Amino acid sequence: MGLGPSIKMTTLHHYRCPVTAELTKAEDLEYTGIIVDGVSEVCDDKIYTAKRVGDLAQIMRADGAIVAIDGWGNHHVDFVNVIEQLGIRGIPSVGLSYIGQQGRLVCTNNYVDCVVDFNKNTSGYESCVVGDNNLTEYDAMKAVALLKNKLRKAGKYVPGDENAGAETRTLRRLTRKTFQIREVKFGDATKIEQGVLTIRKGMEQSLIMQESRIKDMKVEILKPGECDMFVNSNLDYSPIACKVRGELGEGVTHLLSGVTVMITGVEDKSGFQPSNIGSSEGIFHDQVVLDRAGTPASSDYILHIDVLFEEGEGRTAEGIMAAHRAADRIVQDIRKVLKDLQNMPYTREEFTDVAKPGRCKIIQVKIVSGLGNMYDTAMFPYEPGGFLGSHNMMDSKNVPYVITPNQGRDGAIHSLL
Repeated sequence: MGLGPSIKMTTLHHYRCPVTAELTKAEDLEYTGIIVDGVSEVCDDKIYTAKRVGDLAQIMRADGAIVAIDGWGNHHVDFVNVIEQLGIRGIPSVGLSYIGQQGRLVCTNNYVDCVVDFNKNTSGYESCVVGDNNLTEYDAMKAVALLKNKLRKAGKYVPGDENAGAETRTLRRLTRKTFQIREVKFGDATKIEQGVLTIRKGMEQSLIMQESRIKDMKVEILKPGECDMFVNSNLDYSPIACKVRGELGEGVTHLLSGVTVMITGVEDKSGFQPSNIGSSEGIFHDQVVLDRAGTPASSDYILHIDVLFEEGEGRTAEGIMAAHRAADRIVQDIRKVLKDLQNMPYTREEFTDVAKPGRCKIIQVKIVSGLGNMYDTAMFPYEPGGFLGSHNMMDSKNVPYVITPNQGRDGAIHSLL
């Protein structure tokens, strides 16, 4: 039991996090930050990291919290421990988890009194379809509304409070320039011109030589609606974005819309599909729900990177990291031209982390994979949503990170799923 394809929070899901979007819209709350807590394997470690989440929340002066997880079964031990540690410190919370029929809590406590079940499958069971049971914008909206109600009951939230209109203070500012791609094709060199992304053909051959755990790698471009083909088990969906100025969470980021990266993989000889409780290989249109926060839009081109692992390497942490590393190097070739892109129109968005005196301070707790192999999470890559330069949760023993809302929406979290 643990993590299944239909509930997985891909890198793209973290990049477009519905909870972050909903808390940002809440003018009557201060969205203070995000605590990223990795799922531990040993019970003592689960208790230890939950206590550290509670300490951090208290230091952040949190009045309330939304706790989201994309696992179940053993993962729920971490989930309920975090909610308990928040409750002990007087911080009310609302949980977000897949429950259905299959993911009922394996343990509970007196503080677990409000959980939004984001199961979408009418059967109530996990499926092998990526995005099928994803946490959506509607789930996030319900969680925020429920948390406000809990704050009112606790005497912490009073609409129309005399301090609610106090002057806000901008702490960090992020500018995102989004360039629309209308066509993706292969060519002799990588370039972006007049809405057309051309990708250098054959670059994957040199990357295979650098990764001993990978036998072969295939790169293809799927056009919108081109979904009637077999794909191997999904390892991740991610955006194509780069930093132009500043660190993650501030400065300027360039983003391509209309194209999404998809990594899939399979082992040589045995044909083993990397998976936990179920692999997602099959006819593409049957194995993904498009237009979710963590999946491509139905109008997107898909840069499909399919990895053939050496026998046994699809079951090792090193093999999975090699796949993500190789894929990120392919995307890096696109980032080099995206960084200096100036000859195309773009849409501009400004994101700010804001202090709001007099309003309740709300944090988000993301409980993510931290078990190693393909069930890990990497933090703070060099580029938004990338992998190179990042640090795995398991390597840091799942001690929680505190990140800003802007760092979350600028791709500080990469899923190794």
